[in-house]
Amino acid sequence: MNTVDSNISTMTFGEISEKLMRCRIKKEAVLEVLNLRLKRQEELKNEVEVLLKSQALLQEVAKEVQSKLSVKIDSIVNLGLATCFGNEYKFELRYVSARGKTEVEFVLLKDGREIDPLNQNGGGLVDVLCFCLRVAVYNISRTGNVIVLDEPFKYVSKGLRDRTAELLHTLSERLGIQFIEVTHVQELVEHSDRQLAVKKVDGVSYVQ
Repeated sequence: MNTVDSNISTMTFGEISEKLMRCRIKKEAVLEVLNLRLKRQEELKNEVEVLLKSQALLQEVAKEVQSKLSVKIDSIVNLGLATCFGNEYKFELRYVSARGKTEVEFVLLKDGREIDPLNQNGGGLVDVLCFCLRVAVYNISRTGNVIVLDEPFKYVSKGLRDRTAELLHTLSERLGIQFIEVTHVQELVEHSDRQLAVKKVDGVSYVQ
């Protein structure tokens, strides 16, 4: 007879009943905890499924927004590049997922090859590119219809200045934006709808 049997054999019926009752209570408590954990596990599983579905929905919405955003920005920038430089350059937005978030890259192509606009000599490519990006962003988030330009296109070569004036007129008509320019570029002055000349005499500026 082992030790447990010996202990039981020396216990009274009442002690055995009490011991069995305590064991039953412990068992019921363990089963209750187990059931609660299983229930919580099922709840967590359902929550994960909802989160995954929500994430998928948000990703689809984000892709749609990105696509529409790209179309709006790309079209304006490429219009500017085509007006000033013909079909030599093409601009596009690229979305890259990195470190748990989406980043945007501005890509400029020449003859199908990606290039750095800062390494392009002459012609004011960066000037035109930055202007078009500014107008595109303004057009998406604008609260008015007026943009003030301080010495725009001053780095554009003389042979392309008439094209920048054409670009201003085209964007103004298509987007409903009024451009107010402060400029010394004669071609922009000549192609503007209205001119106001400012002349300084003895340190005082006069509008003519």
